[in-house]
Amino acid sequence: MKKLGVFLIAALVFVSCQKKNVIEVTAKNFPDNTEVEILSVEVGKDMPTTVAKGAIVGGKLSLEHTFTELDEAFLSIKGSDSEDFSAFFLAEPGTITISIDKETPEKPVVGGTENNIKLQKFQDEMNPFAEKLMNFSNEKGMQMMMLAQTGQTESEEFKKLESEYQELLVAPKGILEKYAKENEGNAFGLFLLKQMIPSGEKSPAEYKADFDKYSKELKDSKIGKKIAEYLNVLTGEDSHDHAETKGLSIGDKLPEFKASTPDGKEVTLTSFLQGKKLVLVDVWAAWCGPCRQENPNVVKAYNAFNAKGFDIIGYSIDKDEAAWKKAIEMDKLTWTQVSNLKFWEDPIIPAYGIEGIPANYLVDGNGTIIDMNLRGEDLSKKIEEVLAK
Repeated sequence: MKKLGVFLIAALVFVSCQKKNVIEVTAKNFPDNTEVEILSVEVGKDMPTTVAKGAIVGGKLSLEHTFTELDEAFLSIKGSDSEDFSAFFLAEPGTITISIDKETPEKPVVGGTENNIKLQKFQDEMNPFAEKLMNFSNEKGMQMMMLAQTGQTESEEFKKLESEYQELLVAPKGILEKYAKENEGNAFGLFLLKQMIPSGEKSPAEYKADFDKYSKELKDSKIGKKIAEYLNVLTGEDSHDHAETKGLSIGDKLPEFKASTPDGKEVTLTSFLQGKKLVLVDVWAAWCGPCRQENPNVVKAYNAFNAKGFDIIGYSIDKDEAAWKKAIEMDKLTWTQVSNLKFWEDPIIPAYGIEGIPANYLVDGNGTIIDMNLRGEDLSKKIEEVLAK
């Protein structure tokens, strides 16, 4: 009997020491029975899949998860009036905690596991500067665009605004570099590398060399495989999935895409092109300064040639839905707008081999590329030339 008691105690200790793979959600100001989903994107897939779901009761929810390796994931809460709330976190084994308030959904707090604690600390340092950048865009972005549109980029006024914008980038860049150095070779460092690649600060070959320094275990993780896939596209080494889309050039057929309008209607490239003569696929984002500066030129072209058979579809790689919608309104982008709100995780990035934005593709009604990355007056001149034929 004594031996049995010792055995039971040992068994209880063993069970209590097992790492629980759960996501503990605290959802403030959400009504009971509000639907919650955990989403992730599998390697090689374009659209997210639901890996767990449940409903809020008393502001709480506990969901079991099956994350066994490092990946990126999202918490999605279905609000009323088709309004969704989301929180990004790092998928990994263990107990992950997520707190989100309906009154301030833009400030979720993640933690519990080692890398989510690091993620929250990183975001806490970055957020004040991200807010300053957003405020600058909202308050002075239009002024910069108008100066650029009227050819005043050499004026003192424009240079002052440009200098102010560049100064706002110094601190967040320093924070990113600090965290990258502190986490060289570990899982969080790999996540940061994935965020840095689209910036274009280094060449694809240099980023690939950085990636090759990580352990085989990390490179074989889901996030590692996504980085490898993306780098293969950028360096031209992918000979399978993206062989038909890497290095898009004039005469190529533009790859298919699928995204949703601000009111939730799904649009594909094929469906949009039906009956069209000439279309510009414009890839941009609300947070992208050069994109916002170029928007007046795109508006000018649309107003001049829309009645003659020219149309535009704007494809945003935003993450913040409210900022996306506000930019559409502020910049007077009256043509069709779509987004998956997946930031640089959007499937159009590897499919089109996009290394930076703005990026645009002028295509005919069949989706064949006529020209690419047209800026300023070059856009209007090319549209006029094509429509005159």
